[in-house]
Amino acid sequence: MSFSLPPLWQCPKCGERFVTANMWHSCGKFTIEDLFARTEPHVIGLFRRFAEMVRSCGPVTMIPQKSRVVFQVRVRFAGCYPRKSHLLCGLALPRVDDDPRFFKIEKYARHFIGHSFRVYSEADLDENVQRWIRESYEVGAQKHLSR
Repeated sequence: MSFSLPPLWQCPKCGERFVTANMWHSCGKFTIEDLFARTEPHVIGLFRRFAEMVRSCGPVTMIPQKSRVVFQVRVRFAGCYPRKSHLLCGLALPRVDDDPRFFKIEKYARHFIGHSFRVYSEADLDENVQRWIRESYEVGAQKHLSR
């Protein structure tokens, strides 16, 4: 049996795509350069490495917003908030992970549990983070709906 997910709704003003029609969002156009304009130089490098790790999972849309950059397959599953000397990163995991690096965990849905962590150096972007990103990518692709 083949299961097909419905197409994404596209905002007629800004072109962003969402799983439901008329989902609240800001229609602004933002750039990576603007987001990282006030950070220390190494922070954009941390972001580029994080983005590379996300892209290694498969096709993804990167969306710069006013205060963060998010990554989307069907839903937004990962994001980074630039800070002066580090990144605040968030991932949607399908389960609670009790790794001490997570400083905040928020349950949004049974299969969508937000996990926040800080990245100060490239050493923080290790194989555990790559594993979390792969799991999060599956959440973004809504794999749970096809099971």
